[in-house]
Amino acid sequence: MRRAVLSVASILVFSAILTFFPGGYFTAILLYFVLFFGVSILMGVRSYRRGMATVQEVSKGRPIIEIDEKEVNKLLEKDKELVNEYKKMVRGSFLPMLTLPLFILLATFLFPTLPPATESALGPSIGKLPARFLSYVAVFGIFALISMATFKPPTAPRIVRSLKVYDAGLVIDKSLGLKAPIEVADYKVSEERRFIEFKLNNQIFRIYYRDIKELDSVLSKLVKPLKQ
Repeated sequence: MRRAVLSVASILVFSAILTFFPGGYFTAILLYFVLFFGVSILMGVRSYRRGMATVQEVSKGRPIIEIDEKEVNKLLEKDKELVNEYKKMVRGSFLPMLTLPLFILLATFLFPTLPPATESALGPSIGKLPARFLSYVAVFGIFALISMATFKPPTAPRIVRSLKVYDAGLVIDKSLGLKAPIEVADYKVSEERRFIEFKLNNQIFRIYYRDIKELDSVLSKLVKPLKQ
């Protein structure tokens, strides 16, 4: 929700700027992407800090299971299906890269042509500046729709390299704390491949362990189905 509000706000701000400075659309595009990546980095830093604060809180609980990276690596070597999964992920990662030329072509075509056309069509009825503003909103809106369609949240599972299970929650990879009860979706147990997988928000976590039944019995007490 926060990302959607920020996206709409940035579209309106940059459209307003270009309404009065129409010749600087390449600068506006650059600033738009700088803002996008800057906000993503800022949100990542804030998420990391919150995760570390929860790590300290969860670590005060009673330890139950600890999984280290060496054990995980051994189980990964035995998971023959993992290679096929990575191949599919690599193929899917090329889609956002292919859209970059599309953005360039659209920017080169739309910015010089759409505002004058909109001003000619709507200017006499609503005014020249409002018509120009609406044209830039339309352009940035097209960019936003393409971004939403191609730059989707990652569906590839995050393989947990180290895990500490406490009665108060989980500490994942020493930097992410999840306090129990943990509301998860799509809880999945694969005894053959020796992992448990669950979805939290838009991230899928996959935990490998030698005794998957033991891990399931412990995790099932810490997690609960997400309320729909």
